[in-house]
Amino acid sequence: MTADTRKSQDMPPEAPFHRPMPVSQLPRDHETKFRVVAEADELSALASYLDVDRIDRLTFAGFISPEADDVWRIRGHLVARIEQACVVTLAPLSFRHDAQIERVYVPADQVIDGSEIRVLHDEADLPDSYEDSLDPAQLAVESLSLMIDPYPRAEGAELLETPSSRNDNSDADRPFAALAALKAGEGDEGA
Repeated sequence: MTADTRKSQDMPPEAPFHRPMPVSQLPRDHETKFRVVAEADELSALASYLDVDRIDRLTFAGFISPEADDVWRIRGHLVARIEQACVVTLAPLSFRHDAQIERVYVPADQVIDGSEIRVLHDEADLPDSYEDSLDPAQLAVESLSLMIDPYPRAEGAELLETPSSRNDNSDADRPFAALAALKAGEGDEGA
């Protein structure tokens, strides 16, 4: 297995929403304003990619700012409307996600052995790396994926009680109770 094959197997599939901005075309003396909006076909593909029923809106607007030594900062405001099914009732639930997003990027050649990145002294999170472009749309998708509740539940929806969730320990709820009784009875036969 080659390193490229291993790398492609370790990577999740790429999100179907891109707006790359080549670093070579970004000004280094001031910030660049951006606004990315997912189109209808991208929203549909993103819903499948993020495993939600529907995405009605995904907008990310903000600035790309140059930092020292080819370091870039993307900061902006993300707004998304999604629909998911309640895990209990399967009723459709609508969610609005509204968040400020900020991420620092360093050149890929500053990544050592694929895992270590030079840490900036004032950053709480490790920066991401870039090759030749920055993609605010990819940052929007990644950020949204972290906001989505994997087990959404409608207000008031409760899971039904199952035998394993009860604490009455009746023999009917214990599948090996009969075996335990037989085993306990084996010692009595020899006496």
